Amino acid sequence: MRDRSKPVLCSGEILFDFISREPMKGLEGTTLFEKKPGGAPFNISVGLHRLGVPMEFLAKIGMDEFGNALLEYLKSLGISTSYVIREHGTKTPIAFAALDGEGKPEFRFYWDHAAHLSLKSEEIEEIDPLNFSLFHFGAIVLLEEPSASTYLELFERFSSRGVKTSFDPNIRRSAIEDHDSFRATVREIISRVDILKLSDDDLLYICDSDNLDEALSRLKVRPDTLVFLTLGSRGSTVYRGRTSVKREGFKVKVAETTGCGDSFMAAVISKLYNMGDEELRSLTEEDLGSILTFANAEAAIVATRYGGASSMPAESEVNQFLKERGMDH
Repeated sequence: MRDRSKPVLCSGEILFDFISREPMKGLEGTTLFEKKPGGAPFNISVGLHRLGVPMEFLAKIGMDEFGNALLEYLKSLGISTSYVIREHGTKTPIAFAALDGEGKPEFRFYWDHAAHLSLKSEEIEEIDPLNFSLFHFGAIVLLEEPSASTYLELFERFSSRGVKTSFDPNIRRSAIEDHDSFRATVREIISRVDILKLSDDDLLYICDSDNLDEALSRLKVRPDTLVFLTLGSRGSTVYRGRTSVKREGFKVKVAETTGCGDSFMAAVISKLYNMGDEELRSLTEEDLGSILTFANAEAAIVATRYGGASSMPAESEVNQFLKERGMDH
């Protein structure tokens, strides 16, 4: 019998998003931004916490005013800070986000001496994979050393001990300098993870294609890997081997899309984190469709709100959203 109380270890950047309050004006045209706690892995951590999933957040938080505020925010949510690391001289990364004239998100990052890229191998020595049910991370922390090597080491540690791994690259093209090298690193991880989540844009970038079907055919994953592909307002699809299941998205009045993909990832992990290998393999198409519906609903709720971490819904809110649409979950 598996120990179902083992937490998820979610790891990566925590930052402040400065989110445009002027939709469709893009970064260039926006004059008013609102400061919100964010960073994909942190958003996912908050999403998991709100869904009642036991979790720990591993992160390096900048030693500045923004970092102090983020640490207090973590504590206010009741999220453990046992795996929070701080180092003098590091700064909190900040990101600016806006929707352009076509409704597509634009991002610009500022991370001089950024804390999330400074995680060192010796700072994670105490982490024992067997204390966790799943390890989740993203690709932003792979952009620079020493964090890139540290996270690859951590991924290797979890994989070699047979603990489930989950990866959401969350590609931000404007932050990448060496595209070929970065793609190679991301593809290597993708070929080994148990649970993979990609947006349609992520998939096209990683497979260096402008056609989704072609990109999917190029994606190299293990036969039993669950691949979740988000398609914005068009819903989502999950692939396992030759099987695919699709569910339509929900129509909502969109306020802002920051955090939608992260909330989707949190919803997926919340349904899978405590399953053993056999349980994962035996998931039916109906089971997978049910997970997609729940995750689509979670993302739809977040789209109606402003801010990444602060917009994550509780499980009761997602269930109520589905109930109102006549969908028993």
